[in-house]
Amino acid sequence: MGDTLAEPLPIAWAVSHWAEDPWARGSWSGLLVGGTAADRAQLAEPAGDRLVLAGEAIHPAAPAMAHSAYESGAAAARVVDALAGPGERVVVVGAGIAGLAAARGLAAADREVLVLEARDRIGGRLHTVPLGAGVAADLGGAWLQQYDVNPLAVLAADAGLATVPTDFRSPAMAAADGPVDGGRLRGLLDGLEMTAQRLTTDADCSLHDAVTAHAAGLSDEDRRGLDRAVEAALILESGLDPRQASARGAFGEPGTGAGDRWLPGGYGQLVALLAEGLTVRCEHPVRLIRHGQRGADVTGPWGTQRCDRVIVTVPVALLGGQCDHALVMTPGLPRSHARALARIGSGMVEKVLLRYPQRWWPAVPGGYLWWFDAPLPTWTEWADLTDGLGEPVLALLTAGAAARRLHAGRPDQAVAADAHAAVVRYAHAASR
Repeated sequence: MGDTLAEPLPIAWAVSHWAEDPWARGSWSGLLVGGTAADRAQLAEPAGDRLVLAGEAIHPAAPAMAHSAYESGAAAARVVDALAGPGERVVVVGAGIAGLAAARGLAAADREVLVLEARDRIGGRLHTVPLGAGVAADLGGAWLQQYDVNPLAVLAADAGLATVPTDFRSPAMAAADGPVDGGRLRGLLDGLEMTAQRLTTDADCSLHDAVTAHAAGLSDEDRRGLDRAVEAALILESGLDPRQASARGAFGEPGTGAGDRWLPGGYGQLVALLAEGLTVRCEHPVRLIRHGQRGADVTGPWGTQRCDRVIVTVPVALLGGQCDHALVMTPGLPRSHARALARIGSGMVEKVLLRYPQRWWPAVPGGYLWWFDAPLPTWTEWADLTDGLGEPVLALLTAGAAARRLHAGRPDQAVAADAHAAVVRYAHAASR
């Protein structure tokens, strides 16, 4: 990273590539056109006599959140425990938050349980990374959402972990090419939601079609504002291609804005607590599950584990058989599950963490910013973690087409350098 700018350069950085991660193939789930909460609920039903699915995508009320994965895993454990006979052995595939919750629930019921994890670490898409001496931050999921009803928030409080609030409902806003009328952007989003509700009264449509219909009646200036609002509030919420994303889902599924808090020590603290006392074997990817009336064989390049029942907690992108490292199940998922799975997508949201020697950029009120770069969107959602961490750290997020352009196939150093250049542009714009 060349020192061509007067501003201090980052002293540490980390870059996510969740879409390219072979064990994720995306950040979190979102509904595709025609998808509903009933599809998520269907996937939670047993997929045969011996197989149950769990994960953030399999939660009808609060999907795409860390605590929804936790609750889904705990629910799967209860289902399996009710079905299992005395002495039955269970294998959990995946040591993310859903897999750890499932394993803990089974262990608490005195079941013999083994967790198999493909990566060389636990946590899945919750991944706390070091940023130099004494500082760590989350490269994946980072917030305790819906805090007042979040079981992970209870776990964090019981463990005495510090949390810091973020008000996602009131972002600061700035743009590279001039002032931003935040009230106008919020009004455009409200108008888009009304248009989407009208268009989807009888049948769903894509978010793209809803945006196109709403933009047809706007001035050029308001169309530009609508594009910005959609990028910040909707594309970054799911990471899905607007041509594939459900308009109903974009406005109907819960997101941020319900007392959200983040952990200065990172989600890794909770992951470690949940893993205590469990038998977890890392670097044990599962490629094939054969299941039937007499039990199941769970197979990978490391060999085969024989068990009575299986809980599968891998991301939904690995269940469809359309990517490398897809999980094969014999027999395959029931037709009802396959139909539901086809209406749930895996979005692309990527993050850059930048640690500096000092905070040289203008402080962001509330620590939360929508940044509208030009001529194309870059990292649109920012969280200034400095006050919570006690060290100058920014988290910059991008999604959808911008994430593919900025992160896909690029080395971390190049991504971090471009992110730093965006911080410089913000600092210059904010000082005007």
